[in-house]
Amino acid sequence: MKRLIILLVVVLLSLSLYAGRSATPHPVYIELHDSEGMVPAKEDLEVKCWLDHKPEEILDLANSNLIFPIKDVFLQIQCSGFSSWSAGDILHVEIMNTKKQEALMMAIELDFDNFQIYFDNHLQKVETEE
Repeated sequence: MKRLIILLVVVLLSLSLYAGRSATPHPVYIELHDSEGMVPAKEDLEVKCWLDHKPEEILDLANSNLIFPIKDVFLQIQCSGFSSWSAGDILHVEIMNTKKQEALMMAIELDFDNFQIYFDNHLQKVETEE
């Protein structure tokens, strides 16, 4: 009986680790400022996020897994919005301020910490050809 209980516990733990990967919450916080050090307006931002291994699966501000602003200045990306993710995956983030023509691009390696936070990120002017 003891072996059966131990086996059942091991099987359940294994299944929960495998099945729970995609639903595992993992927020990534990015502090945003424009090139002048001001917080950009949400309505001026276009944000796209995707993982290296699933470039067709894109999160954006229309998706509830991206929230801006959090604490007045942070963009929150909830990785559980992807169908799956794991530590070591590369999260690509493109942020565009359409009003000021400024952008920020980041490639973030995900980990299994409770969250990841990136301070003091500034959008930079986008060079346009004329």
